Amino acid sequence: MTKISDYDMFDYDYRTYWENREYENMAEKILLERVFDKTQGVWFLDIGGSYGRLTSTYYNRFSNPIILDYSLKTLQKNKEILKSKYKNISLIAANAYNLPFAPNSVDGGLMVRVLHHIEKPATYFKEIARVMKYNSPYIQEFPNMIHIKASIRELLKFNFSFFKQDSYKQPTRNNFEGVKEGVEGIFLNYHPKFLNKELKKHNFKITERIGCSFLRLQFLKKFLNVDSMLFLEVLAQKVLSWTNISPSIFLKTSSQNHKDKKEISYETLEDMLVCPKCKEKLTFPNPTTAVCSKCSTSYIKDQDIWDFRVK
Repeated sequence: MTKISDYDMFDYDYRTYWENREYENMAEKILLERVFDKTQGVWFLDIGGSYGRLTSTYYNRFSNPIILDYSLKTLQKNKEILKSKYKNISLIAANAYNLPFAPNSVDGGLMVRVLHHIEKPATYFKEIARVMKYNSPYIQEFPNMIHIKASIRELLKFNFSFFKQDSYKQPTRNNFEGVKEGVEGIFLNYHPKFLNKELKKHNFKITERIGCSFLRLQFLKKFLNVDSMLFLEVLAQKVLSWTNISPSIFLKTSSQNHKDKKEISYETLEDMLVCPKCKEKLTFPNPTTAVCSKCSTSYIKDQDIWDFRVK
């Protein structure tokens, strides 16, 4: 059975992670604002979007954005704020390996700070490829296992096997984000060439690569203010993104699936929803219940949030 990072298990509040990370937060937002410039569409999927940290970067470019997260509690806690700030947003609790959307239905997608929790990236990429429309933009961020600090550390140990292209590793010990202290969660770093191959294997064309958080070093934060760091960050994103020195890398891709398939326009969210288990159509006996037409599994909409979590 595929492991899933369940932030609800220990009632983890992801907002606390960002309390002292203003530089990293703004570095990612600045990058995405540029990437999404002049991009437009209807249905946008923010996978692992949590409390909507990055929603401002894409909300005005897609008319019907969706935040999908496995943490139902996080969506419930932040629903009122999100709904008041972003009128057209939809919230769905679901597993990234089992997306509740029809094939060829999504106009744009994003996954940031989530892939390190994905134990089987090939399974996920197959699923996201299924739902993305042809030539639709999809942004994949991943933690770079061969960033400069890690590379120097392993070279000093003469650990040359660290640089194997298709490998991934546990990046840190005693990292208990989203789990009970003393329990190791899923935290994986990936080799850039491995991610490139996996995305291309699932028919994603990589159109741009951007490094991020180049200055993610504690000693720099002691000497530079956030504005100075962000000024240097923007320069680094423009000049150094071809290298592997940054701890985080964003890949702007376009889906090459469904090229010969007719695109269908979905007026409402319910029109594009399918059973996450068997991908068959859903029937809606009432506004808060969905039933699979094939396996008869029922799903509930509570507090205006659909719960499609399956393992």
